[in-house]
Amino acid sequence: MATNALPEGFSSPIVPRKRKRHRPDWIMAYIFLAPAAAIFAAFIAYPLIDGISTGFTDRMIARGGHFSGLENFITLLSDATFRGAALNSLYLTVGTVALKLVLGLAMAVLLSQPMPARGLIRALAFLPWAVPGMIASLSWKWIFDEQSGVLEYLVMQLGLSDRPVYWLSDPSIALFVVAIAMVWQGLPFFTMMFVAALASIPPDLNEAAAIDGAGTVRRFFRITLPQMRGVIAVTVMLSTIWTFNSFEMVYVLTGGGPAGRTHILPTLAYEYAITQSQLGLGSAVIVSVIPVFLILIVLLTQRMLRDQNA
Repeated sequence: MATNALPEGFSSPIVPRKRKRHRPDWIMAYIFLAPAAAIFAAFIAYPLIDGISTGFTDRMIARGGHFSGLENFITLLSDATFRGAALNSLYLTVGTVALKLVLGLAMAVLLSQPMPARGLIRALAFLPWAVPGMIASLSWKWIFDEQSGVLEYLVMQLGLSDRPVYWLSDPSIALFVVAIAMVWQGLPFFTMMFVAALASIPPDLNEAAAIDGAGTVRRFFRITLPQMRGVIAVTVMLSTIWTFNSFEMVYVLTGGGPAGRTHILPTLAYEYAITQSQLGLGSAVIVSVIPVFLILIVLLTQRMLRDQNA
């Protein structure tokens, strides 16, 4: 007879089951984020902090530096080359971004219209965006070369000038040549963004406006542009950051010359840090524009969050 049998009418006692303990969600989140955080710290955070701190030292190549406070920045403020490079960066950024905005809108509207082989035409229009920056820079340097460039050959053969045109050596036109190359390289990005924005606009809006008697131009400014406002803002801000921080186009085409007349801030930083071995002064050039980038990033983030919550 079993000794542990219960009397008749009594049910078995409920034995509580042990609950399996789980790690808190925040611990699992940190575990999954750890590899990305390590990569960010090694390849982004550390170089950024080191570059900023170097701007406040007199460090040179192959020689450790000492803390020098604001001496590098005071030197830059009294440097005419730095002021010229800052103005060149401003002119190039504002001019090329504005031109890419206007041309990008025009091309996007054109490429959104029904036409034969529209896919092929779009692919050709987007092609410059797929070309690496260094390859594009070398191609433009060959086009504008004063000795054997294709443009110089055409000018002389067509009799448009009786003397050579120094596209990359004349201080009065060298910066415009750089701007042309930058517009060619960055225009497909604007076009792609605007084509996508146009495709997302409900066709019913334009159809209703057309029924009410609104013309093509009026529909574009009253319906199309307001609908694209968020995409235009994000595209312009991103292009502003990329253009202001551009390096290879100016470096390959002119190297900052002639006589430093086409220097922009990234090429000037390279000139000071690498060519002249003044790492502290070169880092100070970049540190001086970090506030501008921070403002643009804050504006871009606010714009994206506003569009997301709308």
